[in-house]
Amino acid sequence: FDVIEEGMNGRQLPSIESGYLTNLLTDLSAEDIFVMMLGTNDILLTYNPNVELAVTKLDRILSYVKENCKAQFILIAPPYIKVMEPEMQRYHNCCIEMNQRFLELAKQYDIPAINASECNIEMGSDGVHFSIEGHRRFAECFIKSLEKNLIR
Repeated sequence: FDVIEEGMNGRQLPSIESGYLTNLLTDLSAEDIFVMMLGTNDILLTYNPNVELAVTKLDRILSYVKENCKAQFILIAPPYIKVMEPEMQRYHNCCIEMNQRFLELAKQYDIPAINASECNIEMGSDGVHFSIEGHRRFAECFIKSLEKNLIR
């Protein structure tokens, strides 16, 4: 496999109108697999997290993907933010709701999805990013999911 990583600090779900995501998807062929795990920053980077806004963005993305993406698209519903301090509880709760709603949307659009919260990922000291062991565990879980269910 050739893996092209597009990670970026602070990245949120992109709007379809910006063209960034649509340009990435346009260049893909039926042999490609496009995997997206976004949403945590949509919750985390605000004082009053809004699950509905993240769900609306993802709905637009998946609608576009269903109509325009030749590649196999796989959604990863992100793991929950770990509560490290009491003020993190609202972010954790929003992540639980967002994760569930993301999985429902994927099912609605018949798009394969992985629930990263089921991967038992160890988080780093900030409660948001994976530890070194967490990265290893997530990779194992991801590969297992691909082998069992997702590659069509």
